[in-house]
Amino acid sequence: MKPAADLHWDELENSDVKDLLASLKAFIRSLTVDKSQADDIFQETVLRTKKSKHLSELDSPLAYMITVSKTVLYDFQKKNVPQYVDIEEVSIQSDDYSPSNTYLNQQKLALVDSILLNMSPLRREIFVLRRVDGLARDDIARRLDVSVEVVKKHLTRAMVEITVKLEEAGWLEDN
Repeated sequence: MKPAADLHWDELENSDVKDLLASLKAFIRSLTVDKSQADDIFQETVLRTKKSKHLSELDSPLAYMITVSKTVLYDFQKKNVPQYVDIEEVSIQSDDYSPSNTYLNQQKLALVDSILLNMSPLRREIFVLRRVDGLARDDIARRLDVSVEVVKKHLTRAMVEITVKLEEAGWLEDN
């Protein structure tokens, strides 16, 4: 491959640039199994990299592009994860107390119990203290000797995990 100083975006027919892009695409495909997401990440990485006027000054353009692609992947994943879930909006039980609904509610609660058991002990304890025992975030933070931000983070992640698992199991209704 030519030295980095010889790489120019204006010469995309250049075999060195093609090799660089092929290596980048192979790396991105190793990060995700979703081919369309890999293609999107590749395109966004190339676009962001092309905006860099200093590409030809880099010692390793591929290393730079790999770093950019990791940032792009992180941005894509961040968009797809709910940042906040309100427990009040997630209905675990139905108001209908027929035998079939009672059975379904028991199944749903068993799934939530299983999800809670698979959480880290700290996350599970924070969730139970807040949602079952009704303690305030500040009280939980003092009791567990952690910051309020840690409590908020674990509550949010617990709710996201519960919501996602309930959706996967088909227990949440589409709004």
